[in-house]
Amino acid sequence: MNNIDVYVNKKERLLTDNMSLNVYLTKYEFKLFICLLELPGVNQANDDLISRIWNDDKKDNSNLIQLISKTRRHLKPLEHVFKIKSQRGEGYSIEINQNYTFVDNWFKSSEIKSEKEVNTFIFDFNDKVFNKEIVLLLLISVMIYIYVVNRTVFFPDFKTMNDNFVKLSCSDDNIILSTTKLDCSMIKENFSKSKSYVLSTFDEKVVYTEK
Repeated sequence: MNNIDVYVNKKERLLTDNMSLNVYLTKYEFKLFICLLELPGVNQANDDLISRIWNDDKKDNSNLIQLISKTRRHLKPLEHVFKIKSQRGEGYSIEINQNYTFVDNWFKSSEIKSEKEVNTFIFDFNDKVFNKEIVLLLLISVMIYIYVVNRTVFFPDFKTMNDNFVKLSCSDDNIILSTTKLDCSMIKENFSKSKSYVLSTFDEKVVYTEK
């Protein structure tokens, strides 16, 4: 996600961004801001700032401290772009966030690209280990396919499983055997009176075959 650009309108003493944020500064607050912005990252001595802002011998450090405090308060919404730093007893500087550059009265945001780590697999078909893995994967895939298909067509071998069958009374005239006890209401088939059936259940579905 891109940061938001901020424009310094020197004529109106206004800082504004492209999200409709407007920060107005007083005459001396703006003077302080511009003085610090001329040398970003460079500490400027208290006396130099006082002289450039007020050009008045009667102003001292207490006046500068008050001005710094008020300016910081007004610029708080833009702390993600820059901050006024202090070195006790020595002076002040403005530090611009590393994601911004100040050019032509604009704090221009740098595009931050979030690159997701992508794992790239290079397969060597001459690699015996790789060939074994592919063969194993194919065998597993075939077995799964056969299993899934057979779940819908497989019927128990009643010749070898007679002892496991359960006799059902779903039809008065037929012998109906099942591999599990079924609810006759589940069986919708109209069984022929001349035939016998073997029933089984898979995934809660009833399947049947003639005996």
